[in-house]
Amino acid sequence: MRALLSPLELSPQQIEALRQLANLGSSDAARSLGRLLGTSVEAVQPRAQVASRGAAQRVLQPDGAAFSVHFTVDGGARMRWMMHVTQEGAQLMGGLLLGSPHFRHKPQGGEIYTSALAEMSNIVVSSYVGGVAAAVGLTLVPSIPYVGQGSLSDTLDAAFGDLESTLLLVTDLRLPGVRHAGRIVAAPVDESLSRLLSMLGAG
Repeated sequence: MRALLSPLELSPQQIEALRQLANLGSSDAARSLGRLLGTSVEAVQPRAQVASRGAAQRVLQPDGAAFSVHFTVDGGARMRWMMHVTQEGAQLMGGLLLGSPHFRHKPQGGEIYTSALAEMSNIVVSSYVGGVAAAVGLTLVPSIPYVGQGSLSDTLDAAFGDLESTLLLVTDLRLPGVRHAGRIVAAPVDESLSRLLSMLGAG
């Protein structure tokens, strides 16, 4: 049985191949999010960063979020996937989702607000993994959303904290007038790193 490929062993060419794969997923996710919100959404070119165990927070530098959610992805490849939305991004997204474009504050006991953003994240993750799956010819299935209940650091730890090392594929999202609206972070795990690279011809 072939030993698992560690993210720390990846060549620059392999990292670039996975970054380009993340770009396909992010582009599909941004298009779906734009259709849902009725506005343009820009997915900034993803960056790829290798993090050792416990270093994801240093790499990503969490600075707070109004909403965060993470998923596991199974099927032909396994991934961890997380999305967080900044306060400014959540105000705009929440307003558009709830039919009030001038929405400025999370309502008290904002279950509707959280539910709307959770449903939005379901659509975004499905589009992201759909883009990745189409590129490599695999079927990928995201889990139910695990909505963050604490700080962004807590969600990062829940999503990636148990991994010995990980390749973080990071995409920042922009909305009209909101330069830092949110962020998507994906990480192939276990044997999926080798499998995806093989499908991409970079194994």
